[in-house]
Amino acid sequence: MSPGVAWREARQAWRGLLRRPGYLMLAMLTLALGVATTTAVFALIDQALLRPLPFPESARLVTIGQYHDGDRNVAAPAYREPVRAMGAVASVGMLRAWTMDANIARGDTAEVVRSMRADRGFLDTLGLPPMLGRNFSVEEDRPQGPQAVILAHAHWRQAYGADPAAVGRVVQLEGQAAEIVGVLPASFQWPEPFDVLLPLQQDPATRSMTTNEILIARLAPSVDIPAASAEAATVVGQLMLNDSTADRRDMLRQHLREHPPSALPMLSSLFQAQSGNTLWLFSAAAGCVLLIAAVNLASLMLLRILDRSHDHAVRLALGASLPRLGLPMLAEGALIGIGGAAAGLLFAWLGLRLFAGAVPLVWLRGEPPALSAASIAFAATCGVGTAAFAALLGIWRTRRLPLAAELVGGGRGGWSRSSGRLGKSLVVTQVALAVVLLTGAGLFMRTLQELSNIPLGIESQQTYVFNLSPVKGRVETVEAVDRQTTRILERLRRMPGVADVAAASNPPVTTQLNFSVELSDRREISSQYRFMTPDMFAVFGIPVLVGRGLTPSDVAGAESVCVVSEAFARRYLDGDALGKLLTMPFYDGPRSRAMRVVGVVGDVRHAGPSEPAAPVMYTPMAQLPGAIWQIIRGFGGLTYSLRMQGGIAADEAALQSAIAEVAPGQPISNLRAMTTVVASTTGQQALNLQLVGLFAALALLLASVGLYAVMATSVAARRHEFGVRAALGAPPARLLRQVLLESARQIGLGLAIGLTLALSGSRVLQGFLFGVEPADPLAVGLVLAVLALTAVAAAWVPAVRAARVSPMQALRT
Repeated sequence: MSPGVAWREARQAWRGLLRRPGYLMLAMLTLALGVATTTAVFALIDQALLRPLPFPESARLVTIGQYHDGDRNVAAPAYREPVRAMGAVASVGMLRAWTMDANIARGDTAEVVRSMRADRGFLDTLGLPPMLGRNFSVEEDRPQGPQAVILAHAHWRQAYGADPAAVGRVVQLEGQAAEIVGVLPASFQWPEPFDVLLPLQQDPATRSMTTNEILIARLAPSVDIPAASAEAATVVGQLMLNDSTADRRDMLRQHLREHPPSALPMLSSLFQAQSGNTLWLFSAAAGCVLLIAAVNLASLMLLRILDRSHDHAVRLALGASLPRLGLPMLAEGALIGIGGAAAGLLFAWLGLRLFAGAVPLVWLRGEPPALSAASIAFAATCGVGTAAFAALLGIWRTRRLPLAAELVGGGRGGWSRSSGRLGKSLVVTQVALAVVLLTGAGLFMRTLQELSNIPLGIESQQTYVFNLSPVKGRVETVEAVDRQTTRILERLRRMPGVADVAAASNPPVTTQLNFSVELSDRREISSQYRFMTPDMFAVFGIPVLVGRGLTPSDVAGAESVCVVSEAFARRYLDGDALGKLLTMPFYDGPRSRAMRVVGVVGDVRHAGPSEPAAPVMYTPMAQLPGAIWQIIRGFGGLTYSLRMQGGIAADEAALQSAIAEVAPGQPISNLRAMTTVVASTTGQQALNLQLVGLFAALALLLASVGLYAVMATSVAARRHEFGVRAALGAPPARLLRQVLLESARQIGLGLAIGLTLALSGSRVLQGFLFGVEPADPLAVGLVLAVLALTAVAAAWVPAVRAARVSPMQALRT
C-alpha cells in the first residue's frame, strides 16, 4: 500500500469520525479517565521512587546504623567517628533524624522556621555544595562554636527575595548572632522539608548511644553495599556490646544476629521508605481503571465496526486486503488515543492539584506533586497504546466477519455469535474489575468507620494548639521558662472567648516523647512523658480517675509529684498507683528526685485510634528537672493549648499580639485546630479511601457505560429479530425481560469472577485494614448491591428500546 493511499484512508477515517462527535467524545473521555488515573499515580511513583537523587554518584550513598521500622537505619552520635574510620567508606555525615522549630529574628521581624541540624560532613558526603557561599567551617561545627545558617533555596527566595547579598548577613538565631554562610541549590531534595540548615556541633569524643541521628556515608570506590554492611555490623555491633550491661549482653548478641547493623541505600532507606507500599497499592488500583477503560473503548469500537460491517463485507468481496481494511480503524484509534492522552494529562494535572494537600510531602522528597517529562511520555504511551489495542481487537473481529451473511442480509445480519461472545466477555471483564476496586474501597471505608468509633481519650471540639519555642538565648533555665509561661498563660486567659489555656511539652496526640522511668522496685521502663501546667487535663477533657490532678501548688521546692495514665498504673503498678514513688534516673546527678504518684487519669491514644494507649507519666512544669529541660530544648519547644467558647475561633495574629505584650520578640507558629490534629491520626486511611474510592467510582462509571454500550449494540443489531418476535405475538414485557435476563447473566458472571478475585487479593490489603476482615460481609454486600443496581440501570434503557421495537419498521428495514 502506497503512502498516498494510506494517507487518503486515514483522512477519510478521521472525517467520518469527526462527523460522529458524540461517539468521539465518549471514546476520548473513556480513555482519558483511565489515562488520568494511571498518569497521576505514575507521577507520584516517579517522584517518590523512580527518579534518581540529585547527588553525584548517588548509588554510592548509604545510611549506616541499626535497623528501624520501615526499612530505615538510625544511628547514635557515638557511631560517627568509628564509622568514619571504616575502610568501606570515603566520607560520612551525620544529621538529626527530625526537623524542629527555630526562632530567627531579622531586624524587627521575628519568625519561626523549620530547621535541620547536620555536621559539615553532610553536604560534603552528598557531593552537593551550596549554590552560594560555603559549607560550615570546622569551628562552626564544634560544640559551643559560632552560630551559622545555610538557607534552603525555597526559603531564600521567599524570605530574602533571592538576594545573593543575603549571604554574609547576620541574624539572631535563638537570641544569638548567626551568620548566613550559604544557600542550598534548587536541586537539593530531602524527605522532610526545612527552611534552614544549622550546624550539629557534636563532640567527636561523645559516647552517647541515643539513636536520634541519621548517619550517611559515601562508599569508597569499588566497595559494594554488602561489604559495607559486613564491616558496619562488626563496628557498630561492637559499640553496642561495649555500651550494654553484662546481664543484657547475651540478649543483645541474639538481637544483633537477627538484626545486625547494616548499610542501606540512601534512596530506599530515607526516601522510598517514607511511602511504604501505599503507592504500589494506588498503582494497582489505577491499573484496574485503565484496563476497564481499555475494555470499554474496545466495546465502543466494536459498536463502530458493527455499524460498518456491511461496508467491510462489500470491500472484502471486492478484494480489499485486511491491512487496508484495518487502516481506518488504526487511524481512528490514533486520533482517539492522542485526544484521550491529552485530556488524560489535563485530568491528571487537575487531580494532582486537588489532592496535593492529602499526599504527605515526605513521600515526595519534600516537593509538591507535579507532572514530569516522564509522566507526559507515560500518558502518551498509555493513551495511544490502549487505543491501538482496541483498534487491533476490532481488526481481529473484522477478519472473522461472516461475509455471505452480511452481503445477503444487506447489513441486517446483526451481531454474529462470535461478536456477541466477545462483547459479553468484555462486559464480564469490566464488571469483575469493578468488583475488585469497589471491594477495596468498601474495606477502606469500613476501616475508617471502625477507627472513627474508637475514642482517643480527649475532647477536640473548640480546642486549638500552637507551638512556642522559648528563645534559647533569653530563656535558659527551667525557672525562666516557668516565669515566661506563667505570664503568657495569664495574658491568654484575658483574651475574648478563651475558656481554658495550658502549656505542655507536646500535644496529647500525634507526637511522642519517651523517657526512662525507674519504678520503686528499681525496674527501669520506658514511658511516654509529658510535663505540663495544671490546666491541661481540663483543656482536653482528660478525666481524673483516682486521686487528684496537678495543681498550682505543685511548684519548685514543694513535694515532687506526678500523675500517671490508667495504662501506666495497670501495666507497671498493678493498678494501685497512688503513693508509689517514681524516679527519672541519670538527669539531676546520679539520680533524679523521686516523685510521688498523686493521681491516675484516663488513657490517651497518642499514636491514633489504630494503636493501643501507651503508658504516660505527667509532671508539673514548675518541677521539671533542669537536665530534662536541656534535652527537650534540643527536640523542640512547648505546645500551648486553648479551649475556646461561644463559637469563637483562635486567631494567630491576635495570639501573637497578646504574647508580644508579655514576651517581646517571642514568635509562635503552627496554630491548628485539634479537630484537624485528630483527623490527621487517620490521615493515611482517609487517603487510601479517597484515592481507591475515586478509582472505584470511575471503574463503576466506566463499567456502566461499557454495559450500556454492549447492550445497546446488541439491541440495535437484533432490531430485526425483535421486530419478528413482536410480529409473532411476543408482548413488550417478554422482550424487556429477555434483554434484562441476558444482561443479568453477564453481570452475575462478572460479579462471581470479580468477587473471587477480590477475596483472593484482599489478603494483600490486610496491612492497610483495621478491625475489618478481608471478607467483611458488610463491605462485600454493599459492593454487590451497588454494582447490581448500577448494572440494572445501565441495561434498562436498551431493554426498553427492545420492548418498543415497531414490527412494521423492523421488518421493512
